[in-house]
Amino acid sequence: MATLRDVKRKINSVRSTQTITRTMRMISASKLRRAQDELEKVTAYALASEGLLSRLTSRIPEGAHPLIGGREEVKKVLLFPIASDRGLSGAFNLNIATAVERFILAEKSHYEKIGVYLAGRKIRDYFRRRKIGTEKEWLDLKAAWADIAGRMAEDLTDLYIKGEYDKVYLIYTHFRSAIRQEVRFEEFLPLKAEKRGDEADYLYEPDMESILVRFIPHYVLTRIYYALVESQTSEHASRMAAMENATNNCGEIIDHLTLVYNKTRQQSITNEMMDIVGGAEALQSS
Repeated sequence: MATLRDVKRKINSVRSTQTITRTMRMISASKLRRAQDELEKVTAYALASEGLLSRLTSRIPEGAHPLIGGREEVKKVLLFPIASDRGLSGAFNLNIATAVERFILAEKSHYEKIGVYLAGRKIRDYFRRRKIGTEKEWLDLKAAWADIAGRMAEDLTDLYIKGEYDKVYLIYTHFRSAIRQEVRFEEFLPLKAEKRGDEADYLYEPDMESILVRFIPHYVLTRIYYALVESQTSEHASRMAAMENATNNCGEIIDHLTLVYNKTRQQSITNEMMDIVGGAEALQSS
């Protein structure tokens, strides 16, 4: 049976943990507000870029750009999951990792090669434990997002254009709200050409080919940057929710331990009183 000192020590320990989780929740809430502001700006720009891409690809001829269209036979696929370097964020990293693992297990018989090009230390550790090899790993994601996205875009486009892979999938966590985030598994490369005849024609200066050469790489960079910002925003939201749940659980444990402490203390007092009464009766009988 636990002594009063043991129970008191457990209560103090849980209270210290509760203080840490409450502080981490407040920090995550502050980071989430800043990340949401950045996400709103990036979303507007990304949607505008996507609309421009749709208008351009609806008018271009086949083979106008190596990243547009696709290949007749897809034999080698590259998966690009975006997770995080830090834990204590609920199932944020695990959801991305399991989505990739399920795809590999389900589709490995359909392709000659399935590669993984990842971002995030936690998902890297997950794949290492399961002996899943990687094409490249991006860790310590603390540098400027635009710089990271630019280098990622160069790597992925080079791998695709050189024929190392026939298709690239982007896997990241889409931010819907502070309490809801979902994993998205999207085809990233090649870019799809949409044939639409319901729009007016445009004048291109200097010409359409020159615009495509400049715009397509920038669109790829923007898409990766958008996924990175969404992933970071979802990470802060998931960590805030996880720390809030941890804080509430600590409160429940403290209430239970306090009840145990009071019962133990009352039992100790009762035992002492019984000893006193028993001693007094023994003296009287003697």
